[in-house]
Amino acid sequence: MTAASVSASAQRAAAVRAQWVAPMSDDIVAPPAPVLATEVADAPRTDPLAALSLVLDRELVAVRRHRLDVEGRVPAGVARYVDPSQGMLEFVFAGADDEPVVLAVAPGSRGDTVVPVLPAPLDDEEEGMPVGRCAPFDEVVGDALEDVDRVVSHVERPHEMRGLVLHLGGRMLMIYADLWELRVTLLP
Repeated sequence: MTAASVSASAQRAAAVRAQWVAPMSDDIVAPPAPVLATEVADAPRTDPLAALSLVLDRELVAVRRHRLDVEGRVPAGVARYVDPSQGMLEFVFAGADDEPVVLAVAPGSRGDTVVPVLPAPLDDEEEGMPVGRCAPFDEVVGDALEDVDRVVSHVERPHEMRGLVLHLGGRMLMIYADLWELRVTLLP
């Protein structure tokens, strides 16, 4: 591979990354089959992390994990390998006027993608298990969110993310999906 082709590949990846967006209304249905990013470029869309300014520079005050609803979501042949306790994560940030702001991250329908929602409703019911004192979250709770990076999975599906990287207190917390389970790794 020549330097020119590497550069062209990097530019194409950057362009796809910049185009990452999701449908913004219920009237717009996601395509059933893979399509090129250029084919969906004109469709109205919004970024689920467009409200990122709500949590940037805010302190991460809590993390909760919810059980994964396996039935109807995970194929029967794979279900025995899936740990339902590794489902959706809620990152609770200190908001203005003591109102928390939640970034929720759920596993996607394909099992190897993540779906972020910001702002997500704070679940007042105690269904979620607090994991802020468990590793690796215990090392970043109390730190401010500096930035968020997306990990894009497919050039043909720029609306699907393989994961998110949260930059907290100079460290990187990577969240990704594996067999419908959300895995978390703290990077230096």
